[in-house]
Amino acid sequence: MPKLLIVQAAAYRSRDELVPLRVRKRKLVGAVMPYLAALAPRDWEVRLCDDAIEEPDYEAPVDVVAITARAVTSLRAYEVAAEFRERKVPVLMGGPHATFYSSEMAEHADAVCIGEAEGIFPRMLEDAAAGRLQKFYARESAADLAGLPTPRWDLLSPHHYVFYSPFVIQHSRGCPYVCDFCAERRLNGDYGYRDRPVGEVVEEIKRCGGRHIFFAASQFVGNKERTMELLEALIPLKVRWSALFSPRFGMDAAFLDLAKRSGLLHVNMGIESISQDTLRNWRKGFNKADNYEEMIRNLNERNISYSFNFVFGADTDGEDIFDSTLRFLQENKVPAAYFNLMAPLRGTPLYDRMKAEDRIIDEPSMERWAGVSCHFRPLRLSPAELVSRVRKIQREFYSFRSILRRLRIPRTMADLASWNVNLLQRKVALNSDSMNEFSEF
Repeated sequence: MPKLLIVQAAAYRSRDELVPLRVRKRKLVGAVMPYLAALAPRDWEVRLCDDAIEEPDYEAPVDVVAITARAVTSLRAYEVAAEFRERKVPVLMGGPHATFYSSEMAEHADAVCIGEAEGIFPRMLEDAAAGRLQKFYARESAADLAGLPTPRWDLLSPHHYVFYSPFVIQHSRGCPYVCDFCAERRLNGDYGYRDRPVGEVVEEIKRCGGRHIFFAASQFVGNKERTMELLEALIPLKVRWSALFSPRFGMDAAFLDLAKRSGLLHVNMGIESISQDTLRNWRKGFNKADNYEEMIRNLNERNISYSFNFVFGADTDGEDIFDSTLRFLQENKVPAAYFNLMAPLRGTPLYDRMKAEDRIIDEPSMERWAGVSCHFRPLRLSPAELVSRVRKIQREFYSFRSILRRLRIPRTMADLASWNVNLLQRKVALNSDSMNEFSEF
């Protein structure tokens, strides 16, 4: 029986401290490793290693190692790969980083999976066992999301997770939007937004055995009619769930009412900016800054915990955007927010434009390190000033004074969720040089 080890690489702590960023326990039961294990042929013995929890066993008696990596974990992934290859163990690599950096990844692996793994990963394993590995493997069409295998949660160690860890459930892929700075749409081959069958999603939730669910999708509501069908099906399950969806659905009373009935605990929204000019510049004009306060009232009336994503660094951003954003958040007592610095990632219109304008700085390091970094020349601030202002708004928003002003004494699950997010993000804000990496969340 061939033996496979699947490794999920960790990030490094910092450029100056090349050791894995490790946590004692995970706060989410991730889907990547268990799902890859489910794709492996049934006659393979599979083990999992979460590098953010434990060091891989380089002397393990395995026939093949598969490593999944994002940009921020790629350098550590290459280190792990080198250890196994030195021991003559074939290394397969894939993950989001492979989409735009496949040639780089191929320098550190025996084979690279580009894009969706269905049908490809099993073939890679068969070729590895037969000694006929190719360097690159990629799909030529979108994977069929019907009939996906159930993740192998049985291979995970329960000791690696906090007792209330939500299970990550995949219910869709892709994104219906084409935002200027986001590469999400192209990560799996630019096949648009696709849903899994509702019945199969429900069955997977039942099988995971968890009472808390996190729906892994860049947009939970890609097809409203289908999503409403899923929400109806969730009601009998009596689970609590979290997801990310567009602010436009925060204005939809019927949708929010059904979401609340189905168990919505927390929603994360990419509102990105309080400036409508910036939203238009980013091709996110469907976000309406004038509606944000009404949207907040809609969420508060239903006692739905929520958080907002912000991105700073647009050409339309001046120094006043930081104070204005912080004032907006504090006046509306927004429970939680994430403050990001714009990055011109490969695969985005923003990258193409900034590349043509020679405004990208140190492209090889982009997204490789935990912490807040600027990899382009802003129009109105220096790179150092932009980094400093993002760190400052993080610290001010997550100061104890700000937290106590914004959050009420916990009385419900939604209140507890908001406090939990704030305490975690306060830790990130106070260590922004090295802790802006969300593996532990």
